[in-house]
Amino acid sequence: MKNAGSKSSFLIKILTVFNLFTLIIQLYSMGALGGTSSFPLLAFAVPVLTVFNLIFFIFWTLRLSRSAFLFIGMLFLSYEELGLLYQLENKGIATAEGLKIMSYNVRSFNRYQWLKDKAVAEEIENFVESHELDVICFQEFALTEAPKLASFPYQVFKPYTPKGAIGTCIVSKYPLMNTQAIAFENSQNGGMQVDILWKGDTLRVYNLHLESFRLDQNDTLLSSNYSEKLRKKLNTVVEIQKKQVATFNLQTSQHSYPEIICADLNNNAFSAPYQTLKKDRIDSFTEQGSGLGATYSFLMLPLRIDFIFNSPDLKVTDFNTYRVKLSDHKPISAKLTKKF
Repeated sequence: MKNAGSKSSFLIKILTVFNLFTLIIQLYSMGALGGTSSFPLLAFAVPVLTVFNLIFFIFWTLRLSRSAFLFIGMLFLSYEELGLLYQLENKGIATAEGLKIMSYNVRSFNRYQWLKDKAVAEEIENFVESHELDVICFQEFALTEAPKLASFPYQVFKPYTPKGAIGTCIVSKYPLMNTQAIAFENSQNGGMQVDILWKGDTLRVYNLHLESFRLDQNDTLLSSNYSEKLRKKLNTVVEIQKKQVATFNLQTSQHSYPEIICADLNNNAFSAPYQTLKKDRIDSFTEQGSGLGATYSFLMLPLRIDFIFNSPDLKVTDFNTYRVKLSDHKPISAKLTKKF
């Protein structure tokens, strides 16, 4: 009996050390220890690490073990960073006033028949028409497949590549001016900017689509060969994304308007591209969002890779993530008002 007790005690000590290690990895991956992770895969793994460590916490709690305080310590050290992953509900009643803007990667309106549904463009049009939107920023907008969106009289499309048929598009119920394309060097992705006249004010709106990872089912960690391939692919794309954000930030420093950025970052909130783009801006999800806010799923891993940012002179009064399956991305919307 004494020998069995010793073995059990030793196993518990091993589990405690292992749990401490996974908690430190989570803190590092979230940037709670300073800076951002140098390993892109860890940033993507934050949801998995959180669930894994939560299971450990439940295990320690059921055993009435002091090791449960390890998880509580992690919560204390990373309270702000955890808000990028999950937001509690009930943040007050949303006001009816404000500019309601949506960001939506529509995956070319099912141009290549990813979905069996043949009427995706029409269904997307019906969906956006039902939500009383003022402005919509589309990514992967295919001109040949796009619906008319007749209730939005002002529409501007900018292709990702010269003379291309797929790109970003902004549609609006308010006049659009000063429209410009945002081109990224050696990339099939890009963006655009417009100025919107809204209630006597000029707002600068950006619509961005950063470099894609183009992951497929072969990108896995289950074999050393594919694991190395995935690691290299992630590192290469993140470096491209960082350069794209740096280029964009230089462009945005040349105006003084209140700004809104709708973006498919192809990366999550614990990545270097996100941190550099957010800078002094506000992530509308952290102001009025709820739950995980996941907008994309890869191998059942929920990822928040679509964002609406705004400058501090605008106030977020509402935020929604819509559970509609008309693309591989979920649309998001925010309602904003100007601070006085």
